[in-house]
Amino acid sequence: MRFWLRRFLLIFLATLLLVSAPSPGCAQPVEGNFSAQPSGGETTEDAGGGADDPGAADSDASSGDASSGDASSGDGPTTPAASKRTDKWNDTYSIYREKKGHASWLYPPLIILAFLIWVRTGDWINRDAQVYELGHETWNPIVLLAGLGAFLTTLFLPFAAVLPLMLLASFVPLVAYAIKHNQSVESHQKVFTKDWLRWELAKVGAMVGMKVETEKPADYAKGAAVEFSARGGGDVTKDKANLLKARQSPGFVLAKELVAQMVRRRSERVLLDFRADSVGVRHYIDGVWHNGEAVAREDGDVMLAVVKQMANLNPAERRAKQAGEIGAKYQGGVYDLEVSTQGVKTGERAVVAMRDTKQKSLASFADLGMRDKISAQWGEALGAESGLLVASAEPGAGVTTLVDVSLMETDRLMRDFFSIEDAGAPERDIENIVVHTYEGSKGQTAASILEKLGRLYPNAYVCRDISDPATSKGLIGEAKDEGRLVLTSVAAREAPEALLRLLKNKAPHRDLVETVAASINMRLIRLLCDACKVAYEPSPELLKKLGIPAGKVTALYRVPNEEEVKKPCEKCGGVGYYGRTGLFELLIVDDGVRQVLLKQPKMETLRKAARAAGMRNHQEEGILLVAKGATSLQELQRVLKG
Repeated sequence: MRFWLRRFLLIFLATLLLVSAPSPGCAQPVEGNFSAQPSGGETTEDAGGGADDPGAADSDASSGDASSGDASSGDGPTTPAASKRTDKWNDTYSIYREKKGHASWLYPPLIILAFLIWVRTGDWINRDAQVYELGHETWNPIVLLAGLGAFLTTLFLPFAAVLPLMLLASFVPLVAYAIKHNQSVESHQKVFTKDWLRWELAKVGAMVGMKVETEKPADYAKGAAVEFSARGGGDVTKDKANLLKARQSPGFVLAKELVAQMVRRRSERVLLDFRADSVGVRHYIDGVWHNGEAVAREDGDVMLAVVKQMANLNPAERRAKQAGEIGAKYQGGVYDLEVSTQGVKTGERAVVAMRDTKQKSLASFADLGMRDKISAQWGEALGAESGLLVASAEPGAGVTTLVDVSLMETDRLMRDFFSIEDAGAPERDIENIVVHTYEGSKGQTAASILEKLGRLYPNAYVCRDISDPATSKGLIGEAKDEGRLVLTSVAAREAPEALLRLLKNKAPHRDLVETVAASINMRLIRLLCDACKVAYEPSPELLKKLGIPAGKVTALYRVPNEEEVKKPCEKCGGVGYYGRTGLFELLIVDDGVRQVLLKQPKMETLRKAARAAGMRNHQEEGILLVAKGATSLQELQRVLKG
């Protein structure tokens, strides 16, 4: 509908400008007798000469020039040509020419205004008819044909008739549809009523600071200004129906408040634990769970039923596992909400995970918090022609982001990177990374397509999961025998541990030892809130224990305690931390590390070899952040113990 409206608008404006442009100096027909007669009414022959007498013609012409005043003195009828001759001859044959234009510039703006009213009317009818399932396929042609008919009248009728017709083209379908709308919806959803008008005036008044007393048109409009969009229904009609049904429940307002609370508290996800008489609420903020205010069981039930309805799940199912998705908008943010529910012994447990679609994706090592020295070493490893590189982190601690940023920071223009992915679990789309997929649901692995890809001669492979022996053997063989770079990832807490994980996945032992070039591990640590962190003077014993030279640091920082807080910090909501950054271990594999991997692949011996190779561990990296005042000693201890 909107496509045709735009096209129709362009055609209409072009035609309007053509037919309504002023035309000054336009020749007009002359009323009266324009035969070759003198003003006295006699023929030219009677006037004293024949038609063949040139002297007579000249005499008449000169006489006409000299006695132009005689024509107005009563000898003959006065004509427009006689009084407003503008050509160079100024004789009886002169054509009446009007210098003033006859088109008004008021005409196009009024017609355009009427046209825009019609466009806005058609757009509202189109959207409203879809929301309430009132047959937009029928109403759209009605509105379009009404406007088209009025538009055609601009070519044939005068302005006095065109403008009313254009307005009728807008208001007649609008009134007809409004009657149909009001007959089909509940009382609080009716339009152009007294309550509706007061509500609309209240909204307009609020924009200019005026307050108009009015009640909300519907219960679902109360509470936080969250706009939901239902998903998972398979088509727009089903999703709209789910949303309308959800709005009819008192749990709709509770669901809006839940989303608003998640946004205010910066919750990545919220856990709803349904018990006999209440619902426990916990918020996951910056990697740590925080208790929220419990909800009455009755309120929790209707709220979860609304969320399930909008995600096209079964609200009555409380035992089986269900998963879906809904959308939400709040305070300028656009969010995707992943909903998962599962029956447990105590009742039911639901998790709502939130993702901000407008949040800027991390794109550089600096965005991750990686120090310059580590980023330079890891970047050099990524620029190598061959070798095996391993990125690792704990589950859910950002290994996917680490691999993505690593790829964005390396040269993908001069080298061909192939990403091998499961078709059922696609990764982030990165420029100049060619994606090749296998069907994991059919039992395939990366090894299934590796031989085919080798014939395309890539420079580097990215395969985030090489847990099966065939894939491990194939990719490590590509690195060793074909001289290609291979980047993979694994779940691990330390950089040395990631290498042992690969060995446990039955990777070819000696080939792995010979090809592995570097292992990087990331942990996430919270940053102190700059608005409320508290400085304190560390004791000499503490500085010595941390390895910080005396006198180099005069103050460390911590979260404020209850006595120091008069009201919760507006920035962090009283958590004391705001945002996270990365702690990195980078192990550049040398001959000493290779010997340990080959002869004595145990964690303690590998850690010692890694330290000898120059690797700084998470504790040393964290102490640097503590000394800078970026985080607290308590947070570092939590991360190291975690």
